[in-house]
Amino acid sequence: MAIIYHPEYATHIQFRHHPESPERLEYILKKIATLKLSQEIIKPEPATEDDLLTVHTEKYVDFIKNFGTGYLDGDTYIREGTYEIALLAAGGAMRGVQESFLRNEPVFSIVRPPGHHAGPKHGGGFCYFNNAAVAAKNALKRSERVAIVDIDAHHGNGTQEIFYDSRDVLYVSLHEWGIFPGTGNYTEVGRGKGEGYNVNIPLPPHSGDSTYEEAFDAIVMPVLSQFMPNIVLVSIGVDAHYKDVMTRLELSSKGYMSIAKKLLDFSEEYCHGRLVYVLEGGYNGLALSEVTGGIIAMFEGRKIDIQYDNVKDKNLRGKEYIDKSKNELFKYWKL
Repeated sequence: MAIIYHPEYATHIQFRHHPESPERLEYILKKIATLKLSQEIIKPEPATEDDLLTVHTEKYVDFIKNFGTGYLDGDTYIREGTYEIALLAAGGAMRGVQESFLRNEPVFSIVRPPGHHAGPKHGGGFCYFNNAAVAAKNALKRSERVAIVDIDAHHGNGTQEIFYDSRDVLYVSLHEWGIFPGTGNYTEVGRGKGEGYNVNIPLPPHSGDSTYEEAFDAIVMPVLSQFMPNIVLVSIGVDAHYKDVMTRLELSSKGYMSIAKKLLDFSEEYCHGRLVYVLEGGYNGLALSEVTGGIIAMFEGRKIDIQYDNVKDKNLRGKEYIDKSKNELFKYWKL
């Protein structure tokens, strides 16, 4: 299988001791090498400004391009070269889509900086341009329907905003409720033609394996099978892992593997194997590399030993929250 990666991703630096650091990708690449996973690593080309303008306003793109040096927000820094590396990250997600359509198989785009907090007119939260959204727009040139499943622990407010009025792109997000960016309530279901095509499953702290299993079985998979996308993009953040201190969610590596298997099986049955993972967050290098390596191994028909398999949520910690989402979504989907 193909892995999309460019060495330039390692040159992007926010500021000293920032969690979104080049070391994140170093952990992943080391795991790939240790496990002797796919050696087919494709270097992407940068996205063009026209690509960005499919999801961002011209004013915002120019703002980032000509920003200079300084803070975009309290956690997001812009310096010389940031604009170019953000173009390359968006290009990496796009190349993942192109390769998945070409091969009819899964592709993993290991990109940074992340993107799902970037909306039409704003960035922040470590993000400048929305990689998954740019890739989804590119996918619409080849298909009628695209699904984005966001399993980063933080809500992808930017992706939601971009597609809030669209029925061509289904956006599904599972995330911890009550943390940054403060959006993603179950009542946020889309607007106009897009009503019902924005699916939020906000979860309480300490939700983990059993909660995610139920959320996928009760909501995510039924909605996907009714929407019938031609390709599935996954905004994957490993910050929902119990080893990651950025949030209070408690997925194990085993839980991430279970989610990956469901999405892989779905892609093979419903969309010719077209499945693209686009890296978002995940700040514990050991957990990030284990989950990423495990997913890539799964795509290659291999199994790896999992170290971080402590299942902390065995009793549906988030059941009440899942039920609230289901009750809202009954208006639009058969659940």
